[in-house]
Amino acid sequence: MSKATVRYDWGSRIDRAKELMKENEIDALYVGAGANQFYFTGFSAYEGGWPIWLSAYVLPLEGEPAFILSEMHRDIMKHAETSIPVDAVTTYRDGEDSPQLLKSILEERDLEHATIGLEDDAWFGDSQLLNDVVPDAELVSAQEILDYLRMRKDETEIENIRKANEIAAEAHAASVEAIEEGRPQYEVAQDVNSAMLEAGSQTMGLGGVFRELTDRPFQQGDIVDVDMGPQFNHYATDCARNVFVGDPAEEDRRAYEVCSECIYATMDIVEPGITAHEVHTFAEEYMADAGYDQPWKIGHGIGLMSGHEAPQVQENNHQELEEGMVIVIDPGIFVSGHDLDVPIHIEDPVLVTEDGCENLLDYTHDIVTV
Repeated sequence: MSKATVRYDWGSRIDRAKELMKENEIDALYVGAGANQFYFTGFSAYEGGWPIWLSAYVLPLEGEPAFILSEMHRDIMKHAETSIPVDAVTTYRDGEDSPQLLKSILEERDLEHATIGLEDDAWFGDSQLLNDVVPDAELVSAQEILDYLRMRKDETEIENIRKANEIAAEAHAASVEAIEEGRPQYEVAQDVNSAMLEAGSQTMGLGGVFRELTDRPFQQGDIVDVDMGPQFNHYATDCARNVFVGDPAEEDRRAYEVCSECIYATMDIVEPGITAHEVHTFAEEYMADAGYDQPWKIGHGIGLMSGHEAPQVQENNHQELEEGMVIVIDPGIFVSGHDLDVPIHIEDPVLVTEDGCENLLDYTHDIVTV
């Protein structure tokens, strides 16, 4: 569940969505709980679709949008900055006939025979529910519309992501202080998460080696993958550094340096008009020329609530980058001979600008040893 604490330009978002809906011959969007629901309304119910909850935002091409929530979610929404007044929300009590309410909402907007667009990761139960209440409607994917809307960030969104990166820089510095030989992983994670929260993050967004919090103590020779995604006003970053316990082997040192060089070289080609495919291919070839295989896509978009969104900066994605998009550049390799199954990599978020890009994370690429 997520509640906006600041107001966004929801009117502009809705207008742009309707333009894209018209171009794609979609009569309405059906948006379940999650980042897209927050994007349009400033509020998202707890994730979990029908039959756990019916939490749906319906945006018709013609007429007013509708929001159907349980009474519990409606009461939580009262504390959020939203695009839709709380008293305009259609509510139900758990156990009541909420499908009938959805049917009424769709019929009032003449959507019984409409083309209704859904997210690709919509719950199967929601698509079945729509089939039940409006069996003559056609359900189609609206993922490209939703992706395109969210790829281009406005100034408020960019400032939120900047703040998330300021938090990340503080948390990365805290990781260097916390990691030491003999300390268990979970203790270090507690320290880094505390630093992240104290700096203003809304989440304990620590990943990498800390995805599983074990009592394994750090050992000489460990390469610690500190990958994190703190959030500010529900906008996240995604960034990573390695911390070496003891002096790294020469081959590991060189791999890390090549990752750093690759990021700077790739940043030099990022600008409006270049495709995600071209960015990935450039970085992959850069790593190959240095003798390394790049085993994953070189990047992805970042924004609302999680570390991954469109565009996927990978082979065969010919989406052109545009000013206002925020992507990560994440070159790396997996190395053998270590107990921890982690990569050597550096991950930096960059903002596509009018004539290039800007690195949003002000944190060193220097090799750090403890």
